[in-house]
Amino acid sequence: MADALHLQKMIAAAGSLGAHRAAPLPAAAIVLDARVGLKCRVPLCSSYGHNLMCPPAVMPPAETAAVLARYSDALVVQLDIDLTQDAVDEQFGGRTYAEARSDADQLRGLRESQNAFAHLMTDLEREAFKLGYRYAAAFSGGECVLCDECVGQDSGEACRHPFEARPSMEAVGIDVVATAEAAGLVIEMPAGDHPAWTGLLLID
Repeated sequence: MADALHLQKMIAAAGSLGAHRAAPLPAAAIVLDARVGLKCRVPLCSSYGHNLMCPPAVMPPAETAAVLARYSDALVVQLDIDLTQDAVDEQFGGRTYAEARSDADQLRGLRESQNAFAHLMTDLEREAFKLGYRYAAAFSGGECVLCDECVGQDSGEACRHPFEARPSMEAVGIDVVATAEAAGLVIEMPAGDHPAWTGLLLID
């Protein structure tokens, strides 16, 4: 179980790393829902079966549940995105990163924001490790876009960024909206004028 003072230190660390919000949550309050995985396949996401940080390459919800049962505490972390949902829709027309990859200039702002959040979460994981939480584990937001093109699940090649790449909460079956709400944080669905990346740090 995480020490209360350590949790406050981790919240402060999240802020110093650039997070706009971070809230503690008992690990038992993290919400899993099998329907989350369904949304990876209906409609089929272009990263499904391709991105190493996406299903089916990551642990399924049943395994996630078994892992979560061993944790006591977590932090839900958010980083605001400096783009409105209307702007994103206009730029990408509902396409994923993989589908819009040729539009490099349009992708850059959103991609940089997402990669900044990915680094924030792994840095926060390291801070927890320094406090003695050897099983600290971070989950980032959205599909991993650290590489322009993932090596892919069928290539047999190893991830190019094994110490930075993390699956998202939704990739392992976590209901991001319900979990954020359980921590007292809000996610607009659809994002409207207040989009944000949401991640999770397991602490134990």
